[in-house]
Amino acid sequence: MASPANLNSARKAFADITGALEDVALLASEGQSVPEPVEARRQCERLIVIVEACLDRLNHLRRRLE
Repeated sequence: MASPANLNSARKAFADITGALEDVALLASEGQSVPEPVEARRQCERLIVIVEACLDRLNHLRRRLE
C-alpha cells in the first residue's frame, strides 16, 4: 500500500497532468481553425511536446508507485 506522502504526491501529479491535458484540449481546439498548413504544423508540434511531457510524468509516477 502506498504511504500517505506517496499518495499525496500522486494526487498532485495527477492534478498537474490534468492541467496539462486541459491545455492540450485548448490547443487542439484552436488547431481546428488554423488558416494555413504552416500554423497547423506548429500547433501539432506544440501538442506533441505537451503530450510527451505528460507521458513522461505518468511513466515517472508509475515507477514511484510500484
